[in-house]
Amino acid sequence: MAKPKAKAEALQEKEIITSELSAIIGKTPQWVRQLTRDGVLKQSGRGKYVLGEAVQAYCEHAAGGREDDKRPRFIDEKTEHERIKKEKAALELAEMQGDLHRSEDVEAVMNDMLGAFRQRIRAIPMRLAPELVGVEDLNVIKARIIEATDEALTELADYDPEKFRKEQVRVVSNGDS
Repeated sequence: MAKPKAKAEALQEKEIITSELSAIIGKTPQWVRQLTRDGVLKQSGRGKYVLGEAVQAYCEHAAGGREDDKRPRFIDEKTEHERIKKEKAALELAEMQGDLHRSEDVEAVMNDMLGAFRQRIRAIPMRLAPELVGVEDLNVIKARIIEATDEALTELADYDPEKFRKEQVRVVSNGDS
């Protein structure tokens, strides 16, 4: 006559102690107790855990938490951090290649350019007046004024990335950055 089989306890429902759980998840018993204090793990009794629940709770914790608990998950934060680092590196590379300029550099170069342009525009009457004082032909006067204005405007039209690089070097060497 065959022996009656003992009813096997389902593994996921097995109750284990702190040291066994720490061995299963590869952490110290102190770590397991800390996770219990933090509310990550739930005890079924003093120093006892239901194996299935404890392992699932630990895996969830290690993955960064639940997606539906309204808190940012560690994995999501890490992904966002890596995305920001990648974006920063791309911006730094674009800046080094001269495709991107810092706003402070643009402001300084543009202030210099606009200041020089303003001086050139304001100098036109003083420069042309003596030259045009006796000219009565309106077309000649108009042509000279247009020519002088166009000269001043060409200063604004010439984009030179080297000016921005020089400004950046000037700012860095002065310790402003």
